[in-house]
Amino acid sequence: MLAAGVVLALLLSVYALRQQRQLARRLGRRAPAPVGPVAAGALQHVGVVRFNPYHDTGGDYSFAVALLDAQGGGVLITGLYHRDRCRVYAKPVQGWESSYKLSDEEREAIDKARGPG
Repeated sequence: MLAAGVVLALLLSVYALRQQRQLARRLGRRAPAPVGPVAAGALQHVGVVRFNPYHDTGGDYSFAVALLDAQGGGVLITGLYHRDRCRVYAKPVQGWESSYKLSDEEREAIDKARGPG
C-alpha cells in the first residue's frame, strides 16, 4: 500500500511539472533558472511513457517513469495495469542503463529522460 502511495505521489509530481512547463510555454516565458549549482545526484531528468501492454484493456493505463540524475543514475518505475490487477516494478539505472532487461517502453522512458543527443 505504501509503495502505491509513493508511486502515486511521484506521478502527480511529474504531472504537475509537465503542466507548469506547458503553461510557461503558452505564456512565452522561460522557467526560472536555478538559484545555485545543482547537486550532481539531484533529480534532473524525467521521462514518462504511457502504453497498453494488453489487448483486452481500453487505454494506455500502464506507464514507465525514469527518474535520473545528471549521470543517468536513478530509478525506473513501471506500472502494468490489467482489469483484475496492477503490478508495479522498480529497476535501478546507472549510466543510462539497467542491469535488468528493459522493455521497449522502459528504454523509451530512459531515452526521453536523457533528451536529444
